[in-house]
Amino acid sequence: MNYTLNPLKDLDPALLPRLAEIQMGDAGLLSKLGYPFVLRYFEIAIKDERAFGFYAQEKETNEIMGFSLASPEPSALTTKLTDNKKWFLTNILKVLFTRPLVFLQMVISSITIQGQMENEAIECIYFTVDPKFRGQQLGRTLQTALMDEGRKRGYKKIFASIETWNTASLAATQANGFTIIKSFREGVYRRHRLESKL
Repeated sequence: MNYTLNPLKDLDPALLPRLAEIQMGDAGLLSKLGYPFVLRYFEIAIKDERAFGFYAQEKETNEIMGFSLASPEPSALTTKLTDNKKWFLTNILKVLFTRPLVFLQMVISSITIQGQMENEAIECIYFTVDPKFRGQQLGRTLQTALMDEGRKRGYKKIFASIETWNTASLAATQANGFTIIKSFREGVYRRHRLESKL
């Protein structure tokens, strides 16, 4: 597998739908909210000064293979989804009326995330790989890039929350030096909270 890792901030905005497409293959809450939320989330993340990440691009085809994203304040990215009130109300009402349990989970997750961060720490929000490129340690490489960049930026610790069933992500994260510090329930999700020093 021949690819380059590039800063997420350098991604051509025209390729954001590809990131959203990869994320839609994830079983997490953001994906369950639907494509408009996923695309808007990444538009926000790329513009956010404190968020950073990387994307893997295959050299031969230029296809985006996967990406990673970190932030010292992940809840701020989610909160910015509400900045455009008209867009947010239109799309959240669709979720409320078509997928009320997803709406309820969003409320629970918004409450749960409060107070989870520490000073001088970042959250590994995503390291997601297109299914056809999985099994080649690309996710681990994308997460390592986050850790290296976090260290360069002066952060001392990195956190991640991973669903207990997601054994591949757990294995990659633990191989990168993370340890499970607790397990918890967040609505329908059962998650492990992991941390690593940088």
